[in-house]
Amino acid sequence: MSTSFSNDAAPNISTSLHPARELAEVSLLRTHIYNLYSQLVRSPIECAGKVPFGWEQESLQALKNGRNTLELDLDGLEELVVMHRETLPEEMQQNYRELFGDDERDLRIPIQEEVGSAIPVGTKDEIKRIYDYFGYRPFEYGGRSADHLSVELGFMKVISLREALSDRESAISYAMVQRDFLERHMLRWFPSAADQVVETHHDEFYPRLFEKLATFLVQDAKWRRESVDKLKAA
Repeated sequence: MSTSFSNDAAPNISTSLHPARELAEVSLLRTHIYNLYSQLVRSPIECAGKVPFGWEQESLQALKNGRNTLELDLDGLEELVVMHRETLPEEMQQNYRELFGDDERDLRIPIQEEVGSAIPVGTKDEIKRIYDYFGYRPFEYGGRSADHLSVELGFMKVISLREALSDRESAISYAMVQRDFLERHMLRWFPSAADQVVETHHDEFYPRLFEKLATFLVQDAKWRRESVDKLKAA
């Protein structure tokens, strides 16, 4: 049974602020959402002992404070963070290996964009050029590939933050980068991968995580498309 993540429900934002300031506040909240998801999907094998204790607290607090800023299905995200924190590292690593393989290329479920059978060869090089242009280089340390899901989410986090802190003209550019990256990369491969993870019923954590993340990305992409026009008109 396919999960078929819907993009019908685009999140709405409040109308009490000037549009440019309003969108900046939303982008700041989105920065924290992307931060949480980026860390949750990291390989527990690669990041063992590297993630500082309490990494999630600032983003969880921002989530609580900003729930009314962005009408988006965020229920369950905090619970996933708690589940991730309380699961034994050995169990998390074993679950990850069984789904994605030791080198993340062994099994049929991709967690790297270019591993997907329908993704053109050279996609990773294209992504690297985008990262280099914006000075985003996390794949140079920690053993992560440029097209790994966690790295792509991290890029969205960084660009969303830059939008939130920028003047109007720069904010428009950063908003368009996010729109294009979601549509040309993340939505091209991840919803299908999420369907596969959900259908495995492998464990409690990863199917729930991938289902929530796929729904968020589809909704966020629709909101991003609509908000680019709003930002240009502000």
